[in-house]
Amino acid sequence: MKLVFLGRFRESAPPHLSDMARPAGVATLSDLQAWLAAREPVLAGALSGARSQIAINQEIVRDPGHPIGDHDEIAFLPPMSGG
Repeated sequence: MKLVFLGRFRESAPPHLSDMARPAGVATLSDLQAWLAAREPVLAGALSGARSQIAINQEIVRDPGHPIGDHDEIAFLPPMSGG
């Protein structure tokens, strides 16, 4: 699985997270968020903003129960501004 951290999230994300095997027990987006929170608390704090979004395979996903596969690309998008 490939994790992509954009914008300000890139500053908090350790490089080893960018391309990794899906951790045991991580089957959904919610599982991944809990796994990240347990291992990378600074990153988890940055990602917890209500206006951040997550894209799986370049599609915005809002359902925390959305399944995650071994070959998925999961992108963490910071809040957008401007207009």
